[in-house]
Amino acid sequence: MRALRTMAFLLAVLLAACSELPTSGPIVEVSVNSQGRGVQIAPEPPAEGMAPARVVEGFLQAMSDPTGGYSVARQYLTAEAAEGWQPDLATVIYDGALSEVDGNQILEGTTQGILDQEGRFTVERLPLTHDFQIVEEDGEWRIGAAPRGILLSRYIFERSYALVKSYFVARQGQSVIADVLHIPTVSLTPERVLRAQFAGPSKRTGLITRSAIPDGVQLGPGGATIDAEGTVLVDLTGLPAELPDQERRELGAQLLWSLASIPRVTGLRVTSDGAPWVIPGQNARRVLELSSQQGYQPLSRASAVDLFGVRETRLGRLSPEQNFIPLNGDGQPLDMAAVSLDGATTAYVSSETGVVRIGPAAGTLSTVDSTVRQARAAQFAAGRLWLLGVDATGVQRLVTLSAQGEVVEVGLQDLPGAVVDFAVDPSGTRVGVIVDVAGARQFGLAMVDETPRFVSFEELRPVTESREALSDAGSLDWTSEIDLALIGRSGAGMSVFIVRSDGSSVTDIGPSHGEEPVQLTALPRPGGDSVAVRHAGGDVLVYSAHRAWQRANAAFDWISYPG
Repeated sequence: MRALRTMAFLLAVLLAACSELPTSGPIVEVSVNSQGRGVQIAPEPPAEGMAPARVVEGFLQAMSDPTGGYSVARQYLTAEAAEGWQPDLATVIYDGALSEVDGNQILEGTTQGILDQEGRFTVERLPLTHDFQIVEEDGEWRIGAAPRGILLSRYIFERSYALVKSYFVARQGQSVIADVLHIPTVSLTPERVLRAQFAGPSKRTGLITRSAIPDGVQLGPGGATIDAEGTVLVDLTGLPAELPDQERRELGAQLLWSLASIPRVTGLRVTSDGAPWVIPGQNARRVLELSSQQGYQPLSRASAVDLFGVRETRLGRLSPEQNFIPLNGDGQPLDMAAVSLDGATTAYVSSETGVVRIGPAAGTLSTVDSTVRQARAAQFAAGRLWLLGVDATGVQRLVTLSAQGEVVEVGLQDLPGAVVDFAVDPSGTRVGVIVDVAGARQFGLAMVDETPRFVSFEELRPVTESREALSDAGSLDWTSEIDLALIGRSGAGMSVFIVRSDGSSVTDIGPSHGEEPVQLTALPRPGGDSVAVRHAGGDVLVYSAHRAWQRANAAFDWISYPG
């Protein structure tokens, strides 16, 4: 983190931003990337007689393509500038504009984030400026002062870079956890994905994961290729001859789920120095199929889809017609309810006393004293109920409860302030958290270690599509394995946003009018799904992907999607 901030500072005097790029210039339409937001931008070399402004525009577009060591982009530079340019120093994502000042082409704007060499995004908000120092060389205008590193407008970044999930094995349980990477679409190959795998998890992700790739293993002479059926053939060298079956399974799952970031990948076949290498579970053709690896993906266990809620101390669910349908429950009053991701376990919570009735959804519930009082947040994650409240002395406490009634306290001492709301991801290893620090709210991510305890809290300061910092976070929940839904403020009004866990993407899905929402719950799915918000008066609005918000026909005192 310190290194990234230092790099951002060094770049601040040299780099600049460009948002609303002109539609003229060397732009061509190519095929739509299934992970992108529209047409990609294919850079072209400079044309004869280009004006200074067009030269700079072409260079800004060409920096999206690393092919040949950024060979196209280098053609916009003078010979001296091209020789001295170091694009690998940093990649800066920015908003801003290009203008002409006293005959000079100047970019001025604000950074949105920085990518490290592996493609990990860190939010950074810094003022940037850069004078390209246009000069004439061999009768053509060329750039005499290249930036230190790469400059990408947010527009180009979103259309030229692919989202890659580089998975590693959780230290607890049987699942794979994703590091979020951003890689130029033209570089999205099996070998590029494997390079990130060999590099291992980030420092933060490494707190909760480990790599299943044994030390010393690298890509062999056979490389990595994709056949017509979507199977990746990976040749590895340095694989231990006597690797146990469980470790082989984990290696296969980690590699295959990571390679599945390439849209057409469906299977994996591994060789060791060219010889077939067995992975338990592979088919007769020695192919490990992605469909056989769903058990390693926590979201694949999701089966319950209803929005549950409490109305006048009674549990119910919301029908497709947006009506409240009472459920039998156990006949006792409750304030909050939670359902596990697979729908197998239910918990009813009496908020003031902290008494929890927990057990099989269709069986007998056990009554448990959670040891917390004035419970204010409850959810299931990794098979346990997570409950936030205070102890008898008023000190904030977070505990987890098993279906058998075992109570375990989760340490909060590493957080910078009191917890306003939290959301543990389905794997039980990462948590989105809103904390109150001296009256100001911070939104960020923490990891859950084996203790268990929240560790490595990192504040996120994502910027909305309207270029305003997200503030006043109020409630949140995971909507996919790498995205959170969040109530927050952008400008004057409160709204609901989908925020990528690294802060690289923020989407406003509303609603942005009327009474401010006080509670949010989301249905976690691989591609994101439904979000619901409850207002102080009990009104509930439900949003499903690609649909508008719908108002429920009944008021609720508490709402919760499974998981």
